[in-house]
Amino acid sequence: MADAYLNMAETVLRSTGIPLRPAEMITFAYANGLAPWHLHGTRQDKTLQARLSEDIARNREHSVFCRTGPGIFFLRERLGRSADKIPAITEFYARPRKKELRRDFVLTVRLSDFSHAVDAGVFLPLPELKKLVDSGLYSYRPFSEVSQNEQLLAVHSFVVVFSGFEVLSFRTGKFRPASDPLYGTRSLGIGGAVFAQDADLLFESMAGVIANGIDELCYGIGLPMRLAERARYKNEMQPWLGVLVRGGPTHPNVMHVVMGYPSPPEFSPTKAALSINDLRWVNVARPANTLEHYDDTSKQLLSTGQLMSLIERSC
Repeated sequence: MADAYLNMAETVLRSTGIPLRPAEMITFAYANGLAPWHLHGTRQDKTLQARLSEDIARNREHSVFCRTGPGIFFLRERLGRSADKIPAITEFYARPRKKELRRDFVLTVRLSDFSHAVDAGVFLPLPELKKLVDSGLYSYRPFSEVSQNEQLLAVHSFVVVFSGFEVLSFRTGKFRPASDPLYGTRSLGIGGAVFAQDADLLFESMAGVIANGIDELCYGIGLPMRLAERARYKNEMQPWLGVLVRGGPTHPNVMHVVMGYPSPPEFSPTKAALSINDLRWVNVARPANTLEHYDDTSKQLLSTGQLMSLIERSC
């Protein structure tokens, strides 16, 4: 039965040549005699959407199908090609509705391994950050262990997307876990906890930090796969420094690895996750919001002038 739905979807998408919603596929299939006789049900569009989602989740880049927007599907082989009235078709990454700390291990560092190198009690310079990683002074631990030990810090990616001195900012949505230090704030950094499976041996993923940051851009603001691959293998994601965020009532100690990503001219960031709201560009010299609205890491980067200096060196 599942194959019948997928076969019908593939036939419809090849016939129309454009991305469609499941309801549109069903309507087209019945209007053109493409629906198998044995398929039935009052909400076949919901069944078809579930089948397509399962196939993409199971087969990933090997799936015949892909998403080009929320609830919109197309043939993966036609990504990047032009279609009628659609000049550039790119893949949309869908994540679960709520960002959760999964039941696997988070990247963790010990405060005692780098506390001597912390500048102003907050910043870990890039050479020291790289030394920490290159020396293997990190581990992957259960989140529960990290949250109960004041000497451990969970490592999070924190990607600053910039175009000149304009930086992309967003307001965190309610679908971000309360254990994230960005919860309930406006932020200049897109990212989250780094997990063991984020490590990638095919490029310098920095124990998974860089790979995680690139994935967060895909899931959060719709970075297309071709630009994500370019960011990976052409080193477009540049680590800048570490920022320590002391634990609070809801979250453990965290180290944000701040990275810079120059927004490509052909990329228009869009809200692609329920954990991200109110996307807007802000000038780092004149942020529109008062600092009290930002998360602690963004406050430190703005108030000390670090962010402007980092962008100047990157341009």
